[in-house]
Amino acid sequence: MKGVFNLATTALLVAACAHDTGANMARDATQSDREVETQLALAESPIGGGPHARERERAAQWLVEHADRAYPAVLGRFDQGRAGAALVELLPRFDREESIPRLERLLSGPEPPAWAAGQALARQSQPAAGEALRRALDHADPKVATIAADGLGARGDRADCTALVAHVASTDARLRYHVVQAAGRLGCLARADLESLSHDDADDDVRALATRLLSEMR
Repeated sequence: MKGVFNLATTALLVAACAHDTGANMARDATQSDREVETQLALAESPIGGGPHARERERAAQWLVEHADRAYPAVLGRFDQGRAGAALVELLPRFDREESIPRLERLLSGPEPPAWAAGQALARQSQPAAGEALRRALDHADPKVATIAADGLGARGDRADCTALVAHVASTDARLRYHVVQAAGRLGCLARADLESLSHDDADDDVRALATRLLSEMR
């Protein structure tokens, strides 16, 4: 009987420990979620500069350093349509390929987040980010193509010259301006191309930009 009692006691202790462990894990997970949410709220705080800007940056760094916990929560906000400009700017700091389609979808949305998404794609290291921007450069909406042109210029890959130069003759003056600006930044345009644009383009701003780029050539 004593052996049976000991076995029963041991079983109860094991069950109690398992229950405590499970409860502790659940509490730890809840605490972890709360911490991630707190840091996300700090990173997205719209309050002004100075100490608030430093607090936002500290929160952003914490999220990147704890990417295994934070990145799924950040993606969840994107998928729920809850990601503001701060999280758009944060996403490339994780530099993960899963970010790219989410940023690409934003390019054709409202303009402030769309511009932020274009620059965020420019900061992603994966070739797929460049592919997304080149696709957007061919978009029927000149606004989307303009955002993509700026992104390609910021990305800094001269392999994108062919795609950019193909749009120098766009009928949309705003798009032409941003394409010439990006192509000039990458060194895609020859002196003869810039001279032609500086004299012949129909838009004053494009002509002025081409003239400035010519003056900067050595």
